[in-house]
Amino acid sequence: MIPYLGRSLLLLALLAQYSNTCLLKNGMSSVYLSAFEDLKPGNVIGTLPFESQTSKETDVELRVVKGNELVDVKPGSHDLILKKTLDRDEGVGKFEAVVECRSSNLDTDFSQLNISVFVTVKDINDNAPVFDSAEYFVDIKEELPTGTIVFTDFEATDNDQPGPNSFVQYTIVAGPHSHFLEIPDPFKPVITIKDRINYEEIKKFSVEIEARDQGEPSLASTVPLHVTIVDVNDLLPRFKHSHYTAKSQKNGVLVFEPEAISAQDGDRLNASLIFSLSGELSEHFAIDNDGSIRSITPNPPQRATFFVTASEREDTERNSTAILSIRLQSSLAFQHNTYSTTISPTTPIGSTVITVVANSENNTPLTYSLLADTNTVSIDEVSGNVVLRKKLEKPETLNVTASDGENVVSTALHLMTANSEESCRSPIKFEKFEYKMTIGKLNVLGVVNATSRTGTKITYILMNMNNDFEIDTNGVVKLLPKARLQCKVCELIVVAKSGTQMAITKINVDNPAFVLHSTTALTLLILIILCLIFTMLAILVCRKFCEKWKTGHRRSSICWLNGTTDTGISITTTTPNTTTSSGMW
Repeated sequence: MIPYLGRSLLLLALLAQYSNTCLLKNGMSSVYLSAFEDLKPGNVIGTLPFESQTSKETDVELRVVKGNELVDVKPGSHDLILKKTLDRDEGVGKFEAVVECRSSNLDTDFSQLNISVFVTVKDINDNAPVFDSAEYFVDIKEELPTGTIVFTDFEATDNDQPGPNSFVQYTIVAGPHSHFLEIPDPFKPVITIKDRINYEEIKKFSVEIEARDQGEPSLASTVPLHVTIVDVNDLLPRFKHSHYTAKSQKNGVLVFEPEAISAQDGDRLNASLIFSLSGELSEHFAIDNDGSIRSITPNPPQRATFFVTASEREDTERNSTAILSIRLQSSLAFQHNTYSTTISPTTPIGSTVITVVANSENNTPLTYSLLADTNTVSIDEVSGNVVLRKKLEKPETLNVTASDGENVVSTALHLMTANSEESCRSPIKFEKFEYKMTIGKLNVLGVVNATSRTGTKITYILMNMNNDFEIDTNGVVKLLPKARLQCKVCELIVVAKSGTQMAITKINVDNPAFVLHSTTALTLLILIILCLIFTMLAILVCRKFCEKWKTGHRRSSICWLNGTTDTGISITTTTPNTTTSSGMW
């Protein structure tokens, strides 16, 4: 009993000896702690795990002897607290502190120890990506294909430690013009074309580029990208008007309406332009680089319709065409070459059936008169109103004149009864019964022109070969880009229509580029070869036959039988080399 009590007292003495020591739990020689970089000064990083659980914190004295600029021991405790803000992004990823421990029991073997404390600083997502420029600028050519790389000179960096907090993705922020551009790979700073950009529609725009990290929560920043669209030469030259008319000339130069001929580069790149004339009767005129047209023959035509072409000097394939109408006439003229009106038997006497109008460039008063012995109608000398005086019994054609005191012009006036044959005739007439045109470098081939005695609007209709040709409202005949002509001379039928009346003309289009289709040519070649072969065979057969005929020919034996017992008569013929004897058959 006594020995057992002695051993218990010895154990209690030993426990009392070690109860105030600076030993760490589990025989640890160092302490490892971690702290987020956003930990505030004064906050506890961790508690030093001493072995003794019954002793008071005042039984030991703790003092930081290394790293005391960053941490300290909270008085009256074993807690290690932060003294200074940590920033892992500035290089403070970890540090070591040494805590000196002094025990109040100096008789123990471990009354003083130095404890190493290793602190790891954990990163938090406290930095947004930062672009290397406050804004970006780029010039992009118009009409670039989708997927074309147009900008790579940008980048954003994140000061957070490597990992999701610093992993950057790029996007184009949704906006009014964001559909033009895209970043196909969000992890690469590369911008490409997403949609067609036309300089004529937009010349400048801006988009926002976003850089976003992958932290929780994620942080992002944006920067503007200013885009300037660069025009390229993709538009043809453009005339101010599609149709010019010359009714007079001054010092040999034609005066055009509505204004002088001019054209400009469609892209506004100020490309140098040259002018040229083409079409029927155009050889009587010449055009200068400023668009001035003058006659170069002694007697130029007074009426003509042809074309003026504006081409880029450096690329003549880029061109456009306008129509020129030459209508040279005196200063006094009627609005229409002929006038026509239909008078019904029920038309009241004294009513105006038609009005003729003439124009004078000098705006002088005009006097109208009738050059005909008729009592059916009369004309007002001032207004040009034609008034019915008596019932029209049969069609009449009258001459009407207009005079300004110096010049006199005339026109024809057709009066038709409502049931007369004349009223059924077409008031439309083509200038030519048949037109001839030639396919050249331009798609415009020529112009057909029909006139109406009533002055109504005329519609032109192409009746055939609509897949290869077209005709517009001005009678201009054009070759379609998709045309695949299989004719040396193509015949087109054109109808001019006005209301219920119509006229027809034919156009012979010469196609110099026509070549025989390869399949057709091959077929003809095969037929020719076969004909030659059969001809040679025929010649050989004829030659053989002639040779045989010359050397002789066989004749068959003929036998006559008089009875069943008759031996018959045999006729034998010979050839030069063979003797044939024939018996009874």
